[in-house]
Amino acid sequence: MNVPLIIFSSQDFDDLPTRKHRIAKKFASQGSKVIYIEAPFTHLSAIKDPTYRPKVERKNQIREVSPNLWVASPPPMMPFYGRFGFAQNSACRTLAGFAKKAIEKTSFPKEFACLFYLPWMEPVTRMIKPKVALYDCVDDHAGYGGTSSKSFIERAEGKLCKKCDTVFVTARSLAKRLSLFNPKTVYMPNAVDPELFRQVRPSPEIEKIPAPRVAYAGALRWWFDTSLMLEVAQRMPKANFIFIGAERNGELGEEGQRLRSLGNVHFLGKRPQEELPSLMSGASCGIIPFRQNSLVASVSPLKLYEYASMGLPTVSVPMEELEGMPEDVVKIAKTSGDFILEIGKAITEGPNKKRMEDFVSKNTWEARIKTFEETLLGLWQEK
Repeated sequence: MNVPLIIFSSQDFDDLPTRKHRIAKKFASQGSKVIYIEAPFTHLSAIKDPTYRPKVERKNQIREVSPNLWVASPPPMMPFYGRFGFAQNSACRTLAGFAKKAIEKTSFPKEFACLFYLPWMEPVTRMIKPKVALYDCVDDHAGYGGTSSKSFIERAEGKLCKKCDTVFVTARSLAKRLSLFNPKTVYMPNAVDPELFRQVRPSPEIEKIPAPRVAYAGALRWWFDTSLMLEVAQRMPKANFIFIGAERNGELGEEGQRLRSLGNVHFLGKRPQEELPSLMSGASCGIIPFRQNSLVASVSPLKLYEYASMGLPTVSVPMEELEGMPEDVVKIAKTSGDFILEIGKAITEGPNKKRMEDFVSKNTWEARIKTFEETLLGLWQEK
């Protein structure tokens, strides 16, 4: 049975693919019609942040990117939707109206399911009335700060959970909190596509960088611990550190600039996902150098699974989601000294490939999406 699906995403479609992209593509490939609504943005961010220029240029566009899959780029909306109820309702009206426009333009079925990725969208469920509503919580959204109010987001998220038929979460801490609002809360951590993230020959660009190499792939945002990495890179001058990802509006600050100036540090910028294996290949380990805060405490680190699929052990700061994972897969470093020590061990000892393969085989996107499909299909048939 094909279930038409509208995804209200927290990412743009051309961002590095995560679970929301994979669900969209999987459903479309199986014959279900899918509308992927890109991350919303505000009038204020469109003016203040030049990185939003591409979003402004494609606002209101609805385009078919592959059979059965449409990507819809919303118009700007009122700011402060994460702080005031009137702004939230205004933003939701904008998104709901745009969704209705996309439904009409694509001749979408009248009965459909909605998958929400942002915690303040409960009013949208009342405005477009999906047959099945699902919330996939992949972060502690209240921990982002900015113009949002922590208490407001937590209340809004509780209302959305109550309204949805099922809630999916990436982390055990999220499951514990959100199951209080909806007992049908399913723990579904991140995973990997082993066909994509596999050991390949390093790209010529990478071969020019002497081994040993240490890799990081992901966003370079305010939660990236530049202070930690500055100390580690300075104290390990014989190791080369490769950072793959985009920095937004200089969020790494002065320490980020100092880190970039080091001779053994290489920032490669944002790259397409298909390039990542050749850029990380041949590294001694992957790293997760995040700051300790409530947001990081509830993260299911996607990069851990990608590193493991490529045979790279991970060295990470403490994270609740990593507790109990095999030591051959991830080493937890509580201090900068521990971080340096574990990187050194990874360089000299090499990986336990058998343990890596076993870990990856149990954590594939195919298995995760099957869980999502079975849950959605069951709800659809019930209704």
